Amino acid sequence: MVRAWVSAAFVLLSLVGGCGSTAGGTVASSGSPFNATDVAWLQLAEALHARALPMLALAPGRSASPELVELAERLAKEHGEGRERLRALLPRNGAGENPHAGHDMPGMPTAGDLETLGGLRGKKFDRRFVPLVRAYLDQLVLVAEGERRSGASEEVRRLATTMARAHEAELARLAGAG
Repeated sequence: MVRAWVSAAFVLLSLVGGCGSTAGGTVASSGSPFNATDVAWLQLAEALHARALPMLALAPGRSASPELVELAERLAKEHGEGRERLRALLPRNGAGENPHAGHDMPGMPTAGDLETLGGLRGKKFDRRFVPLVRAYLDQLVLVAEGERRSGASEEVRRLATTMARAHEAELARLAGAG
């Protein structure tokens, strides 16, 4: 239900993208090169990356799968760098703090998920970890698609396209490792 709400909200943001502001704190200032869809994608993707990085850091030392450990370490490095690219673009929209940073949204591991993962090892860890990583990557692809369709900034749309392709490839690697 929450996933449907967030997805519907993002579609709504995409439809009103040129309006300059939306509910929920997603605002593009009048001098911004970004529309509301660009701002929403930057904020959502940054918040998703921020929440997933601690989850990815748990795999080394807990996973029974060397492939999952390698994938988690690579994702942590690449997604940390991706988060920095997103964070570098956010101040240009004039919207201030990321209103999604403290939310529990689809694709984000919750504090409870992290606590559970922290208490698991071996195959039990892997069985819980893989679906959480899959949900995270699926959500990144979903929100990037909204940006690719309705964003105003060519720079932000290109970044969303690049990231979505990488996340789709990561999903394929995850299927092989899990």
